[in-house]
Amino acid sequence: MAGGIDHFGAVVRVDDTVRRPGGSAAAQIRLFLDHLAEAGFTGAPRFRGIDEHGREILDYLDGDVAIPPFPDWVADEGLLVSVARLQRELHRAAVGFRLPAGMTWPARRLPQGAQGDLVCHTDLCLENVVVREGRAAAFIDFDMATPASPLFDIAVAARHWVPLRDPVDIADARAATDLARRFRLFAGAHHLGAAQREQVTSMVSAFLDDALASIRRRAEAGHPGFARMWADGYEGMNRRSRVWLLQYAKDLCAVGPDRQ
Repeated sequence: MAGGIDHFGAVVRVDDTVRRPGGSAAAQIRLFLDHLAEAGFTGAPRFRGIDEHGREILDYLDGDVAIPPFPDWVADEGLLVSVARLQRELHRAAVGFRLPAGMTWPARRLPQGAQGDLVCHTDLCLENVVVREGRAAAFIDFDMATPASPLFDIAVAARHWVPLRDPVDIADARAATDLARRFRLFAGAHHLGAAQREQVTSMVSAFLDDALASIRRRAEAGHPGFARMWADGYEGMNRRSRVWLLQYAKDLCAVGPDRQ
């Protein structure tokens, strides 16, 4: 299986399970996945143990996952709204989760205003959403889960799924869509008012600033995945996204009749 940037080539399917390395917060995330299962949330894999190679054993969740080059179906508005609705369910299921005494989350720097106590996924890119019959059915790859503001989690998901960037940097069918309307649909599915939408777009800007510095640092340190991103023009795309957000801020934050 693809495995993403950090685990490229290290994730495999074995029958109805996925075997993968654990991340820096593996122990904490396993407990969180247990909590989600106990809360009745079916949109995440269950942790099943450790195999003989030291890899995590997780449920294999059947469905489609969009990977580059992204297929045309990623532009479907119903799919977009379903991602937001499943994210709302995840946030509700996460309420009340606390680590046992003596266990803490690894230190992580979040953008200004993104701090919070609710454990969120914080990496709902297209590649981390399982789709069935055109609708979001599950989220995978919880490696970046951490306590945060749910608005930050929404900001990251909207950044990827709307997506919130200059259309010149969108290489799929979403480039021809009304991106401001797509954001309003996503925000509407989360029942966000105008002030919360402003907070979300502000967090996207802060997220872009942090991502620019982080990806540059990791690329310069020789990480092959991030080095490729940087060489492929990440800096220019990031900066164009900031300009686009500023240009369309009023349309993005409007509360109107957009519904799905």
